[in-house]
Order: sequence, then structure tokens, then C-alpha cells
Amino acid sequence: MIDRRHLLLTLAAVSAPALLRSRPAVADAASAWSRDMRSSLRLIGAGSEGEGAALRHRAGLQIRLEPGTKTYWRTPGDSGVPPLFDWSASQNLAEISLAWPAPIRFSDGAGQSIGYKADVVFPVLVRPADPAQPVHLAAKVDYAVCETICIPAKGETRLTLAAGPAPDPALAGEVARFAQQVPRPAVEGLSLALVAVEQAGPQPVATLLADVGAETGRVDLFAEGPDPQWALPLPEPLDQEGARRRFRLTLDGAPRGVAPLGHLLTFTLVAGSRALEAQLKLA
Repeated sequence: MIDRRHLLLTLAAVSAPALLRSRPAVADAASAWSRDMRSSLRLIGAGSEGEGAALRHRAGLQIRLEPGTKTYWRTPGDSGVPPLFDWSASQNLAEISLAWPAPIRFSDGAGQSIGYKADVVFPVLVRPADPAQPVHLAAKVDYAVCETICIPAKGETRLTLAAGPAPDPALAGEVARFAQQVPRPAVEGLSLALVAVEQAGPQPVATLLADVGAETGRVDLFAEGPDPQWALPLPEPLDQEGARRRFRLTLDGAPRGVAPLGHLLTFTLVAGSRALEAQLKLA
């Protein structure tokens, strides 16, 4: 005679591992905050798109700053330290790309720097190595937070990303809002062109013309060299209003032994809530 209770217990023991294996992974809405002296950071899940080999997870890395402090862009300007992102402890991660929202210019010590004076979310796009499995995203970030002096800051945080909609639409909306602030190669109503290059002085000086239309908000321009060995100064604005704004860039800061002309430089034009990224060869 079969003991019914024994049979049910045996079936439950056999089927439990299968049920656990088949249970879909649950994505995290956000990680816990990783706090430092004047700031904190976390990861935010923003859902996925595509499927199979085309599956991509969207996320954001948020840095929260205390009032009166600031942190830096990838090119920090006259002083400052750009944030460094380390994803090497992640699992099932094939590829990751981080985007930089448009920064602002601010006075910092003896010069002008580039960065953020309020909370910022860096949008992140993740390709899993195995689309059928979740990505366990691990971020280690070294950055600087400055008020009158700069303080090194560190943060480490983890987040599980799985296929499907964002666990928290409001948080995903924050990631999307900052993604809209990322400079793009083509933006309606914005353009940038080289007007002239003067070579009479010790360093060539370029004049650039930005067409910003009816923009009445802040307009600014930032310049970057072909690689991190370059340290170009901030372009000097020559006009404060109007649909066409001129900027003057002294081509100083090229690596030792490198002529500054003839290289493809990257320019970020910020006009209000819009931002254009353009590449120009100054010759």
C-alpha cells in the first residue's frame, strides 16, 4: 500500500528545484545608497528592450550631492577630477556603455571647471552575455565632491537587471529625463561651425560660431581633444545673446610634441535643455 503522505512529500522535494530553476529572475528597482561624506550614489533599474541577442537593459547611476557641492564631467576643465567607473565585478555582463548628461561651467578655485552642481544620473545601457540570465551589475566609482576644497569620494553598489519592464516607473522616468540631456550628434535648431583660425600668436586661436535659434537660456561650449592626453582650455564666449554665438578657443593643451591643428576635436554645445555633440577638424 502506498503511503499518500510520503508520495506527496517525495513529489514536492523533486519538483521544488525545478520550480526554483524556472522562476523568472526579479529585477531590482534600485540599489541601496552607497554614502560618502558629502554625497551618495546608487544604481537604478530602468527596464529592458529587445529580446534574445538584441536584449539590452537600461539603468542609471545616480550621484546625489549635498547642497553647495559639485562633481565633475569626463573632462573637468581647469581643475577637478573626472569620475572613474569600474564594472569588473559584474556578472553576466558582455558590454556596458555610460552616457554623460550635458554639464555646466562653474568657477572652481583659480579657474573654470566643468561638471554638475546638482544630482545627476548617468544613463547606462547593458548587453548581457547570456540573454536568458539576469545581469548582476556591480559598480565601483571613484569621484570628487567639491565645495571650497575637493574631497575624494568612493562608492560601491550592486543591482540585478532582468528582462521586462522597469520595476519602478517613477525611477525609470528619472533615468529617461537625464537621457534626454545627453548631447546628440544632430539636434534640430543647433549647429556649430569653424569661422577662422588665427596663427599669429604663440598658439593658434580658433573662432567658432554656434547657431542656437531663439534660445534664451544658458549657452555654453566645451572642447575635448582626440584622447585624454589633451587638456584644452574652455572656449571663451564672445556673445551673450542672440541666435548666433561666437566662441574663441586657444589651442593650448595638446600633448608635448603634437601640433594642435589638423586633429578631430569634439565639441559639446549646450543651449538651454538641448545639447549637441559635434566633431570638427581645426586647420
